[in-house]
Amino acid sequence: MNRFGTLVGTLAIALAAAATAHAGVEDVKTPRGETVRLLVEQGANPAVTVVLFAGGPGIVDISESGRIGKLGGNFLLAARNFFQEFGAVTAVIDAPTDRRNNLHGFRDSKDHADDVAQVIRHLRDRYKLPVWLIGTSRGTESVASVGARLAGDRGPDGIVLTSSMLVQHPRYGSQVLAMDLEKVTVPTLIAHHREDACEWTPPGKVAAMRAALKNAKPVKVLWYEGGSGMKGDPCEPLHHHGFVGIRRTVVNDIMAWIKSPTP
Repeated sequence: MNRFGTLVGTLAIALAAAATAHAGVEDVKTPRGETVRLLVEQGANPAVTVVLFAGGPGIVDISESGRIGKLGGNFLLAARNFFQEFGAVTAVIDAPTDRRNNLHGFRDSKDHADDVAQVIRHLRDRYKLPVWLIGTSRGTESVASVGARLAGDRGPDGIVLTSSMLVQHPRYGSQVLAMDLEKVTVPTLIAHHREDACEWTPPGKVAAMRAALKNAKPVKVLWYEGGSGMKGDPCEPLHHHGFVGIRRTVVNDIMAWIKSPTP
């Protein structure tokens, strides 16, 4: 490599390091005496903190060093660098210490909401920024339930629901349309792919969810088409369900709306 190439490579490494000015593990004690672990990362000049709720069983298995052990390919976890690039502190949330197998049946509980309330308080106190909750797939069960249960200082400044769970699964927890969505009053953004082929997240039910969020002010639906590299199970992240091929665009749109929510 010539001297110019070496200089460019060195500059790229320096810029990458600057873009991740802070990265670390933060453990939050809950009112129940449990611990919720967060992987917190940020780029330059963040304007908001976003708490990222992965789908599936919800067990991220964050190590003490900050390594993500499970669900690393999940849309929100895989795209968290884009959130940082567009002005967010990202906090990947893991399951509490008493729920290390899965979050099925727990995501829509009062205990889960109380745990998240403590996480919101911790992040507001530490970073002095608005706190938004963003869920994808089964993570939307957590975000919708928390949005309906918590208000004021205990609740988030807004919520984002991507690839929302809209059909009841016989074994794996609840679904968003079963929540008390009329109790959600904070700004709410819905992002969904028109070609999402997962049987539990049908695009045809998004209108019902939008209508149920009648007290969320404002509320908006972002629809997406296209993408590339789709493969495997249509309910997994490497498909339209996980916005594969268009993730940067989706995150850019989400962050732009968070910074200036409009109907």
